[in-house]
Amino acid sequence: MVQKARGIIELPDRQIECEVEVPTLLIDLAEREGIILNVACGGKGTCGGCAVDLLSGKFSNRNGEEISFPQGSPHRVLSCQTVLLEGPFRIRVPRYSLVSAGERVVMDFAHAPKVTLRPAVRKEHIKLIKPAMPDQRGIIERIVDELKRRGYQQPIRASVYVARKIDFTLDSERELTVTVANGDLGSHIIRIEQGDTTSSLYGVAVDVGTTTVVVSLVDLNTGKIIDTVSSYNQQIRRCDDVASRIAYASNQEGLEQLRELVVESTINRLLGLLQSRHGLSADDISYMTVAGNTVMTHLLCGISPVGLGGVPFIPVSNFPGPYRADQLHLLINPEARVDLLPSAAGYIGGDITADMLICNLTEQDELTVLVDVGTNAEIVVGNRNRLIACAAPAGPAFEGSGITAGMRASTGAIDSFKLDDIEAEPEYTVIGDTAPVGICGSGLIDFVAQVYRAGIISATGRFTDDAIKRCPRVGRFPDRNGQEVLAYEVVSAEQLEDGLAPIIVTERDIATLLQAKGVIFAALQIALKHFGKAVSITQGCFDGIKRFYLAGGFARHVNLDNAVIMGLLPDIDREKYTFIGNGSLAGAYLTLLDEQIRDRLPHITTSLEVIELNLDKDFEEAYTLAMLLPEV
Repeated sequence: MVQKARGIIELPDRQIECEVEVPTLLIDLAEREGIILNVACGGKGTCGGCAVDLLSGKFSNRNGEEISFPQGSPHRVLSCQTVLLEGPFRIRVPRYSLVSAGERVVMDFAHAPKVTLRPAVRKEHIKLIKPAMPDQRGIIERIVDELKRRGYQQPIRASVYVARKIDFTLDSERELTVTVANGDLGSHIIRIEQGDTTSSLYGVAVDVGTTTVVVSLVDLNTGKIIDTVSSYNQQIRRCDDVASRIAYASNQEGLEQLRELVVESTINRLLGLLQSRHGLSADDISYMTVAGNTVMTHLLCGISPVGLGGVPFIPVSNFPGPYRADQLHLLINPEARVDLLPSAAGYIGGDITADMLICNLTEQDELTVLVDVGTNAEIVVGNRNRLIACAAPAGPAFEGSGITAGMRASTGAIDSFKLDDIEAEPEYTVIGDTAPVGICGSGLIDFVAQVYRAGIISATGRFTDDAIKRCPRVGRFPDRNGQEVLAYEVVSAEQLEDGLAPIIVTERDIATLLQAKGVIFAALQIALKHFGKAVSITQGCFDGIKRFYLAGGFARHVNLDNAVIMGLLPDIDREKYTFIGNGSLAGAYLTLLDEQIRDRLPHITTSLEVIELNLDKDFEEAYTLAMLLPEV
């Protein structure tokens, strides 16, 4: 007999009454109720991101050992490791455990070159006269002959899907509109409509990120972006970071689950939203371009990324596609062409190709640097004559993962931090102007820089003796697991919604951040060394940089001065820095507009010399030195 339990899940803004079959994992219960928890570790119980408070009910751990706690008093557990046995139950979900709407997503781009409007998809208005004997050519053949006359690349094909949509006869003159896609192997008819619909031609540009997906609807007649929508990449329901997704996709079932989550549950929902907002059908969208890292594009296509999980990091393809939309189960015209921006290497993906495109790196005469800060910080340095690229395994610290009170840049995140001196009270801002919940990447950079400048931590990231004596906010505090640790208290427990544990930054947190920034800074030094800017990592590495591009949503919100104080970025003229916003989306957009740009993409990727940091004899020394905080 099936047993069920009834209970309540408390969220920061509402309560959910539910009934569920038991026993069941709390993480599964949450997903069933549409609650997405932070499972950066893929449910292994190591990241602490899915913590919830048990208030009442009967529970056990995954080994079947019953959890004992005073009913009514909050008892914190990990939802991925805790099983609900009996009701009635009451569970509270703290805000920082939620992957919720409100993340600060960069959906625009501040830097993009002008292009000529010549999309790979066009509409042609054609008049077919009433035929007379002995001319017995079919409707499609008559259309093909007219397209040949207009200079379309041959062969010109139409699929059975297009043929089945023809529901008229040539018993009189017909005005038709034919949508044609140009490709490497000829032209492809993707739609035949009655009447003149040439004024309506649409495409979509897609940025498939590990965390978020952004889709822009574009009028291909004018090149204007009509609307842009975004949401979390729903793959986070299974696992958060790239490495855990590679592991999850190691079997066919896991691979198919991740494909469905990014396509059906993410991209298609966003496409449906755009279509409903603007009165369009799926057939009205005739072209799609997609930019993303190599793992994300593989998962979107249902291609195994397992080869990217270990040395030598070989993907199935660096140049996937083009594909038809129906092959990828996308909610646009099934015959529509889908172009995926190519990758240069396993961890130099199509998103970096997009960044390079909009920065025009292959045409720069002077030394130019591009850094895209994420879980893997990708770096490109050089000019039109030579470009060096590498991926720095920084880890997800700047996304808040692995940090005691770390979180993504969403509502409740402390995103800036200022401190005047060792005894002063800190000043901070919070996304959404709400009660603070945790600290996101830009806030963490500010924190390290400001407490270092105030003398609270040393160059190695340890709390100084002076700070332990004089700073009222340095002491031993409980972390979210109840363990007392030496830390700086950013916000006291009394100021938080749950009141259980303060927002703190520990020495271990600082060490994690210094390791992450050290990898990025050292990788930049090594890339510049390979370009020939210095004979060693300490001699003039940054001399001669004319432009320094910072890509990605995270970079857009970084305080440059604090990033320099921390040693994340080099101390060069601030005017040389340029924030480009969502370069991945911008590159997909430009590719959508101009088929000649699409044809240039392979040249961009093959122009790169990709270096492996672990094979460079100077990297270890550079990394060791870069983990230290520089002299203020």
